[in-house]
Amino acid sequence: MTELVNEESVIAEPSNRFEMSKEANDLRKKREFEKALPLYQELSKDDSDSYSAAGLLHCLRKLHLFEEALALCIPANQRHLALDWYRNEVIWTLIQGKLREPDESAPVDEVVSAAEQILALEPKGTVAKWAIVRRVLKVAKLRNRWDIVSKWIERVNPDELSTTPMKDDRGRDGWSEQSIWHNYRIRSEIEIGDRQQAIVGAQRAIGLFPQQAKFFKRLEALGNFRLGRLVEAELLYSKLIGGRSDWWILNEHARVLRDLGKLQEAVGLMCKAALSNKKLELLVTLFSEIGFLCHKIELKQDARNHLVLCKHVREEQGWSIPQAVSSVIAELDRELSDIAGPRDLNSALAECEKFWRRTVGDQNDSREPFLKGREAKKMLKGKLKMGPTERPYCFILSDARESYFCRKSDLPKGATDGATLQFDAMPSFDKKKNQESWKAVKVRTM
Repeated sequence: MTELVNEESVIAEPSNRFEMSKEANDLRKKREFEKALPLYQELSKDDSDSYSAAGLLHCLRKLHLFEEALALCIPANQRHLALDWYRNEVIWTLIQGKLREPDESAPVDEVVSAAEQILALEPKGTVAKWAIVRRVLKVAKLRNRWDIVSKWIERVNPDELSTTPMKDDRGRDGWSEQSIWHNYRIRSEIEIGDRQQAIVGAQRAIGLFPQQAKFFKRLEALGNFRLGRLVEAELLYSKLIGGRSDWWILNEHARVLRDLGKLQEAVGLMCKAALSNKKLELLVTLFSEIGFLCHKIELKQDARNHLVLCKHVREEQGWSIPQAVSSVIAELDRELSDIAGPRDLNSALAECEKFWRRTVGDQNDSREPFLKGREAKKMLKGKLKMGPTERPYCFILSDARESYFCRKSDLPKGATDGATLQFDAMPSFDKKKNQESWKAVKVRTM
């Protein structure tokens, strides 16, 4: 009697397997992963072939097919872990699939748990271990979980990390792995550790990493501020302030001036900080601080405008409204009952911008350097064209069919291709086409 054979269970004959394995490996080494993948899939039907299982994971990982790759990283395949190559492929599949791919909103405890599972596989060398630790550090920093940062930074020896600067998207030298480690370590000490030790560490890092001197000088200033050394901190911040200073340095300097009792100067720097950034969700605390300061110096209408702006941005992001913000808004509504307040986010933003420009002066607005007399466009509306996933920029096509350049990092949270957005536009210049252009700023959902 002829036996029925399931075609899916057929395993290549030994001679054919040798040729197939050789071809798969040759293709993989040539980085022709799409051609090598089906060969490894066929070879991996033999559950005892650890080498082919490693090759299969390698191809899936390189093709970013993480859902399929992660499905193979199961306890049933632990028999392959004796092969160092297979173990390494599992580790990097978990790093890239479970730690790098998830959204930044992933709960920090889930990220820590996943990282612990990968470290249990005992990755060899510092590169993989640092990739795991750095993901935990990044998410913990976003959640202000400096206790986790302080604990995890010690799991890597900085002397084993590279001192070679990494290239940014424009090909310029940036941070090295070792300088990143010192930045996390010093900041965690400022937040929950020995601040005097953090200051000493920052001063040492300035000499070790001169290209990042500004960032470590800022940490030295922040450490002094947190220790209550306001005069020393103010002197350090004043040396960091330049023509196009980062908004967060301006804001920290303003807080020092506020605590020194220099309220008018503090408001001026806060307004300059507000004009130096486009992402409203990053500035929401700054808006409330300007509001409270204005309230203190009896600029009640401006105080209400800023607190209302803070409230609307928080509501748009789905965040809670601090009780102090709600209480002062209610108090000012009673005192200004004969003056209508801003109705929505856009009207509140427009009123606050008038105050910032009036306080700072248009000549100091580092965000919108008008080119050749062209003025910014306000309150535009258009559809988002995301383009290729790997591209860091996109375009917004306005109702008038004009195209506006926009960096994806400036988009509001959750924006998807085809979404209708509201934005302002500032004059720009397209170096590739050698012509004037426009850049979308303050992009927000309708």
